[in-house]
Amino acid sequence: MKRDEEATEARLAIVAQQVWSGSRGPGDFVVAFVSALVYVQRPEQPALMVTDLGERGKWMAVFTTLERLAAHVGECDYFTTTGADLLELVPPGVGLMVDPDDAHRFPVLSRMASPELIAQAWAHAGERGRKAE
Repeated sequence: MKRDEEATEARLAIVAQQVWSGSRGPGDFVVAFVSALVYVQRPEQPALMVTDLGERGKWMAVFTTLERLAAHVGECDYFTTTGADLLELVPPGVGLMVDPDDAHRFPVLSRMASPELIAQAWAHAGERGRKAE
């Protein structure tokens, strides 16, 4: 990534890219997420936009920039908050997918599964990544 592109890229997206490349761990993303400003589509009625994907669970799309949100859903009402505040709003059993349309998309599973299960899933993902190389 060029220096001028990095300056305009959201820090959270950069951390996600670094985790996927193996230069940082998933915990680094979670630390960055809780303090990051994120963008979420806001429906007409007070609620959160959650998609039920059956066996793959319930997910809410979250974006690192307003431009990514607009590219995903078009012009819409939105709200912005920190990752930590958003996690307090999300009901148990719902995962967050950060920048779902990008190669660096990143799942936040803290409301979806136990920390032990999440650690196992990341270990498995790391093994698959090493085998693909």
